[in-house]
This record gives sequence, structure tokens and C-alpha cells, in this order.
Amino acid sequence: MLRRSVRQFSTKPALLTNYGFVGLGLMGQHMARHIYNKLEPADKLYVLDVNPQQTKKFVENVTSQNAANADQLIPLDTLKDFTKVQPDFISTMVPEGAHVKSVITELVGHFKENYNPNIKTTFVDSSTIDIPTSREVHELVKESIPEFDFIDAPVSGGVAGARKGTLSFMLSRDTHADIDPKLTILLNKMGINIFPCGARHGTGLAAKLANNYLLAITNIAVADSFQLANSFGLNLQNYAKLVAVSTGKSWASVDNCPIPGVYPDNNLPCDVNYEGGFVTKLTRKDVVLAVESAKANDRFLMLGDIGRYWYDKACERPDIATRDLSVLFEFLGDLKQAENGDVIDVKRK
Repeated sequence: MLRRSVRQFSTKPALLTNYGFVGLGLMGQHMARHIYNKLEPADKLYVLDVNPQQTKKFVENVTSQNAANADQLIPLDTLKDFTKVQPDFISTMVPEGAHVKSVITELVGHFKENYNPNIKTTFVDSSTIDIPTSREVHELVKESIPEFDFIDAPVSGGVAGARKGTLSFMLSRDTHADIDPKLTILLNKMGINIFPCGARHGTGLAAKLANNYLLAITNIAVADSFQLANSFGLNLQNYAKLVAVSTGKSWASVDNCPIPGVYPDNNLPCDVNYEGGFVTKLTRKDVVLAVESAKANDRFLMLGDIGRYWYDKACERPDIATRDLSVLFEFLGDLKQAENGDVIDVKRK
């Protein structure tokens, strides 16, 4: 995942800014929490999740931790309710392209029915989805309500980055000067880096998919390396610390180390049975999107089909698919090679 900033911004207060947030899942709940905690006195935050209980839980959690902004946080019951509050920005963080398309299509329909030329809402989608769907949704918004906009702004940093407010945003904007200052303020509430990736819509997603492809393949190599060290009888905690200061160092080997007990103060998934974090099935989704996008660009990926194959195999086991991607270390440990060369998962039922 992206770690180095190309530019950082100082946050200046914006008056009377209404924010909306749709999707309060593993990452969205933390992103919305940071917006809530950094609201200016005149700001409002409107939140909605497909699961009403999740919306209720979010409101209870953030207001119990910080009651100062409680009257500025308003839960909504339906997407149509956004038309009543005139948000400047509506951020979406949902699982797949179909969900993005459904949410934005419904929102556009409601705003058209209640058209007000003085309202100019920008939809900011931080979901990781396929580029064609994102471009289709962008065209829908611009054709339906020209004053509105839809920007792909996927993130890097994972659940840990969302929790800590250290996400990196990748935008389909050519330069920093092309980014609305009010949008910069919003993104700075949730992260620390903003990367303009290109003028054409979809370039933010393109950067995200290329980056996550690298992460996914690196994650396999890290799991393989640690299992190789294990087969030699090495002390894996010591080996992990060696890698952290050696040429094999990567985000997957250090920041998301798969070996329990190496970094006990960092709250890594490996220390809680690989729970939480960026789950394997979502990593698989990103690999598939990257491979399919590469084919559409007539770009051969040397490790694309291989990586996709192994994430497909890993996700055949629910206990692997639903835990953090560093659990591939555990998965590869369950693989044995038969005399005929076949690879067998000894725990596959």
C-alpha cells in the first residue's frame, strides 16, 4: 500500500459544509468517524448504511467517545433523505461496483425529482471497483445533473489506515490545483496523502488497482518466504525482524507482518487470529479487477493469472477468505505437495 506522500495539505475551516457518508463497514465507519471528530462548528455529517443497525451502532459509538459534535451528526433512514439536507459532498464506501451504481443511480433519481439549481453535490467514491462501471456512473451523473460531479477517490492504507486516519487518496485529477479546496479539506479529515493521478475519470482507480495488485502478489511472496524459513526451522519472530531491515522488506512483511508476537504494540491482525484488517476475499477481488483491467488494456501481467489462481484457491476456504490477507501464511502452511506433483490442502474439507 502507498506510504510516501507527494504532498500534504494544511486544513482550513470551511463554513456551512454538509457532508454525507454512505457505507459504514470495516473502513467506512472509521473514515466517517474522523470526519465527525473534525467537524467545524457549522458543519453537519449525515450518515447511512444499508443495515439500519449499523447506522445506529455508528452513531452510538462515536458520540459516546466524543459528545462535543453530537448535535452535528444526523443518521438518515433512506437515500432520498439526502435531498432534504443539501450535502456538498456524499462519500461512498461500499463493497462492489454494482453497489456504487445502485446507490448513485438512486441518489441521482431523487435529486432530479427534487431539482434545485443552487445545489451542487459532489459524489466521492472511495470504493475499489472496476473502471468501466465507475466511468459509466460518472457519465450518468454528468448527463443527468451537469452541476453535480462524481469522482473516483479510492484509498490505500487498509483498515489500519482508516482507523488511524492515515489513508492515501488517489483522485482522477491532473494536478493538485484541479482539486476543489473543499474536497481537499474533506479528504484531509480522513487521511494524510492526496495523489492526483490523471485528468480522465478512472485514473484514481487505475492507480489503486496497480498498487493493490502489487500488494496482493507481495503478500503471497511474504507468506511463501516465511513458510520457507519455517521449513528450515528458523525462529520466525527473529526472521521477521531480520526481513524488516533487509532487502526483502515490504508492507506485507512489516506493517502487516503475518507472524504473531513480532510487533505486539501494533495491533496487527496476526495477533488476534488474523481477524479484522483487509480480508482475503477482498484482496482476491482486487486481483481479479487488476487482471481484467490489464487484459482490457492489452497488458500482460506476468504474475496476474498465478496470483489470481492462488487467491481463488485460498478463498475456497471460508476460514481463510474472511480473515486478513496475512492469513495466507497459515493457508500456505496447510499445503502439501504429493508425489505426483499435485498440491493438496490438508485442511480442505
